[in-house]
Amino acid sequence: MPIETWFPLAIYYEDLPDASEHRQPLIEAVLDLEQEGIEPQNYNEMAWTGDIHGVNQIHTHPAFSWIVEQVEQHTTTYLENIGVDLSKVDLYIQRAWPIVSRTGQEVGAHCHNTAHVSAVYYIQVPTDEVSDPGSLLFFNDARVNEVCPGLGSENTDIVDAENDLNQLYVAYPPVEGRLLIFPAKQRHAVSMNETQELRLSLSFDIVLTATGDVAGAYEFLTPPPNQWKKFKC
Repeated sequence: MPIETWFPLAIYYEDLPDASEHRQPLIEAVLDLEQEGIEPQNYNEMAWTGDIHGVNQIHTHPAFSWIVEQVEQHTTTYLENIGVDLSKVDLYIQRAWPIVSRTGQEVGAHCHNTAHVSAVYYIQVPTDEVSDPGSLLFFNDARVNEVCPGLGSENTDIVDAENDLNQLYVAYPPVEGRLLIFPAKQRHAVSMNETQELRLSLSFDIVLTATGDVAGAYEFLTPPPNQWKKFKC
């Protein structure tokens, strides 16, 4: 008797063919922005993330125009493949920021509650093939097959073999020049950079709104920003 699996998590990735020619300029731009950011707000064990250091609008920066174009192109492909009618939505990059991860640094578990789609691009990845350079982890918070809550806890040995039906997370090791796109609501983290090298990446948050002329769409999609009215007070 077969066991069928349903409701998959859709993670999109593409290795960008022109990545190598843009690598060095992007490295220099990210490290310059790190130096220009506000006083560090993180612990030594946390990677430097631009979003909490006043560097969260790189999509408006000329140095990042190539990768912004790639994010826009591949995000539309991702949305088309999951069935979104692009004629009925407008897409906006809401914010975008660099991440600099040094030895022993990680990014804790979180999700992007103010966005709908998120993207990550790897500019520079450590060459150490033995140690973990910091993998992107997606957590299975729904656990639809966990028939008894806590059954897969690390404090028990009840589940004796991980497989596609019971895994609690999936890990995507970073690949230089690779772009990943995923639902922003999905809880994720980045494991510790165990190498002696820098890992540099960019994150993008994308928002979908109604186009403004689709009847009934506002029940589920935010009206376009040009229809908003800011309080005068």
